[in-house]
Amino acid sequence: MTFRKAKLMTVSLIGLGLAHGAFADTIQGQVTDASGEAPLEGAIVTIEELNRSTSTGRFGDYRFVGVPDGEYSISVSYVGADAVSDTVIVAGAPTELDFTLGADVRYLDNVLVVGSAAAAAGAINQQRAADSIISVIDSDGLGDFPDTTVADSLQRVPGLSIVTDQGEGRYVSIRGINTDLIAASINGVRTPSPEDRRGVLLDGVPSDLLDGIEVQKSLTPDVDADSLGGIINLKTISAFDRDGQFIRANIEGRWNEITEEVTPKATFTYSNVFNNNFGVAFSLNYQDLRIEAHNSEFGEFGFTDDGVAFANDDFENRWYDLTRERLGFVANFDWRVNENTDLYLRTLFNNYVDDEVRNKFEFRDLGDAEDDGVVAADSSTIPLNEMDTEVRVREETRNIQTIALGGESQLDLWTASYEVSYAFADEQDDNNHDVTFRFEDIQDSFPGFLTLDLANPEVPRISGDQTLIDAIYDPSNYELDSLEREFSVNEDTEVSARFDLSRDSILNGMPVVWKGGFKIRDREKTRDENFLFFEPDLNLAEFSRDALIENWRLGVPQPTWPDPELTRSLRSFNDASDPDFEAADSFVDSAVADYEINEQILAAYGMGTFDIGALTIVAGVRVEQTDVDLEGVSVNAIDEDNLASEGRFFSDDYTNVLPSINAKYEFNDKLIGRAAYYAAVVRPAFGEVAPAAAINDDLEVEAGNPNLDALEADNFDLTLEYYPTELSVISVGVFYKDIENAIFGDRYDREEIDDMGTLEPFADFQARVPIDLAFLNNEDITRVDTFVNVDSSEIWGAEFNYVQSLEDLVPALEGFLVSANLTLTDSESTLPDGRTVRFLNQADTVWNLALGYDKGPWDLRVSANFRGNNLDELIDEDLDRTIDDRLLIEASAKFDVNDNLQIYVEGKNLTDEPEYYFFGSESRPMQYDEFGTSWIFGARLTY
Repeated sequence: MTFRKAKLMTVSLIGLGLAHGAFADTIQGQVTDASGEAPLEGAIVTIEELNRSTSTGRFGDYRFVGVPDGEYSISVSYVGADAVSDTVIVAGAPTELDFTLGADVRYLDNVLVVGSAAAAAGAINQQRAADSIISVIDSDGLGDFPDTTVADSLQRVPGLSIVTDQGEGRYVSIRGINTDLIAASINGVRTPSPEDRRGVLLDGVPSDLLDGIEVQKSLTPDVDADSLGGIINLKTISAFDRDGQFIRANIEGRWNEITEEVTPKATFTYSNVFNNNFGVAFSLNYQDLRIEAHNSEFGEFGFTDDGVAFANDDFENRWYDLTRERLGFVANFDWRVNENTDLYLRTLFNNYVDDEVRNKFEFRDLGDAEDDGVVAADSSTIPLNEMDTEVRVREETRNIQTIALGGESQLDLWTASYEVSYAFADEQDDNNHDVTFRFEDIQDSFPGFLTLDLANPEVPRISGDQTLIDAIYDPSNYELDSLEREFSVNEDTEVSARFDLSRDSILNGMPVVWKGGFKIRDREKTRDENFLFFEPDLNLAEFSRDALIENWRLGVPQPTWPDPELTRSLRSFNDASDPDFEAADSFVDSAVADYEINEQILAAYGMGTFDIGALTIVAGVRVEQTDVDLEGVSVNAIDEDNLASEGRFFSDDYTNVLPSINAKYEFNDKLIGRAAYYAAVVRPAFGEVAPAAAINDDLEVEAGNPNLDALEADNFDLTLEYYPTELSVISVGVFYKDIENAIFGDRYDREEIDDMGTLEPFADFQARVPIDLAFLNNEDITRVDTFVNVDSSEIWGAEFNYVQSLEDLVPALEGFLVSANLTLTDSESTLPDGRTVRFLNQADTVWNLALGYDKGPWDLRVSANFRGNNLDELIDEDLDRTIDDRLLIEASAKFDVNDNLQIYVEGKNLTDEPEYYFFGSESRPMQYDEFGTSWIFGARLTY
């Protein structure tokens, strides 16, 4: 379908609504708690005589149009409260009818219920009322657990799991799906990413700045369609979330058992409504977090001729000492111009500074064990000949900014919403140095053997000749191998504008909301990396003092050297005219990673929401036209004396027609069924499609693939929700995703066609490689690493969710609340070589379990979160990089001293669970990290 046809279809849908007459009579109002100060979102409001229902929006508002004159009974249902009803007479004019629910509980947030119960009730009601399949973390739920980042909070949502960095949640996966295939937004504005991927960093945004999180798992035509797993929308505060002035101050300290330090965090929130029509809301958050991580890593594993697996590359310890400073600010303004028009300005600014020191201690050339040592099932004896020790001192600064200016206007049966927005993210690495010292030809001076013991693969150990061990722990044996300076900036900017127009109508007695609109997104992604390499003659003894890291948790002792403070003097090396400057390495690394990508998306849609009694159907189509311009660099590094680079430019455009339908059927007031289908398109990650390429002196090529097609998917969902008691829900769902053009990294080795080592003809090799190699002007290439589309992939699974107030089952258990969810998935992709693998980063099992007690002044919670193992990177059938399963246990205890003051203590990673990666089998370690248990204690003051 052409874009012009899509616009005509949108206009036609709106015009169809015009053809069915106007109704002036409306019933509208607001639903709040009994205090009248806290609006309730997700309440179901029903006109009993007409069997018409609607749900309240974020500010508790509801509206019926086209109501004939007469007397009606209006009822309101809200999970967690008794239903209420009232009568109203409609007589040719708009009618106002407000409702209050529950008891007057004027403490904390003035919500219907408080603490854990409030979080459960708010989430259940919003999910129940939605016309699509969603999961929600209510504003109260964000404070129920010891979460630092948005990602930490999201791991508790059914079907969601996280990828961590240094023990903190960084990326989020929906239903186990690769984080690059889902989308995130702030107040509906797409969140940019400073990395070369589309997966959004969620460790920089503090959860304290948010008022709630919504995860939309089945898409409707009025939202961006670039997500396979769903859309995560972060909602910041609004003054109209409450009535009148609201002030909250929060201060806490965090103690970690490895760092043995207390680090601070503070949040201040203020909101107020003036003259009942102008609201301001501010939130300021600051955290200074100290992290220490103990890590070990292996470069590769291989197999002997007898099939015994052994480490054949390198083994290293890494000690991380980080300070993460977060500063976040939200300023939102809402103006109710009149009864028909609301305007808003929503802004978010977040600054994240990761001040990192990393010391590495590396045992090299472990593959020598195969020829000159001994390889056994769980150990290798090696004539160690080379060691590296390295320090990296890096300050990475990230900024995220979003600004949205928009509003909504109503005129009779018409509603128009409009918005322009700006989003920006950058990542700056310009305060760095990386220094590597090397101990070479060790056997010449210290002959002997070391044994690498992998009986416990998570904690390898080294033993052997003591003279050799003493030598590798003597800093005077190491000479400087490389000094690296980095000055890099990555930026991501998106400007967008949207306009949506809807109309309420009655079609043959059936209420229908017709809606159409368009959106323009203009995104620019740039990556500018600059490196300077030097090789001065220096000995490590000049840059060392203390011997070993204290309280080191792993099996091989870790030196403190090179000392990070002593190596700061090497930052004086910053001039390319220096005689120790390495021009070749500097040139290649600075050029090959740079790119600029401009992406424009023009979208239009048309849809209808059909209220057919107990059945609600949302159906329509979205059309997205994409234009993309790519610019990268090709670097030839075969001859260091004749280095060359060449710009590469590509352009592409394509159009996707994306239908969707969501159906909700209310069997009765306790049982709801849902079914959904939507088509999605996910564009390639920037680093995958960037036309950058490099060929090294081994004639190996590493390149992006600008010819990659966007991933396309048909997504199907079926769920059943049961609300058996006042505060409970039991739901079960199944889903299936049929995917075309999934993207995998792949390696193409040029085959030897005879015993003499003759390589296959270049033409045959080129025919197997998915990129055109002609631009390299070299037919001696031996290997290509790039990205490739695979024809088809499938993901299928089931979700289970259970939330229950135990008081509803056993009155003696008043105050107890249990929640549990489980997601089971399976997936399959067939690679070009015929190998069948799981979908990348697809966790087969994700579950959460939480038990809470919320009564009187106490609010207690304990939770468990499990993420099954998943495929992280393709290497070889028996050596693919895999992330091991992980179980995290956390708890919190809160006590209300009075109506305004709450104190709390929280425990994070109580079982000291590590993070573990392996090569194909758990007996072949790749990466192991320990972060320790943390305790958080704080106080919250609310007015």
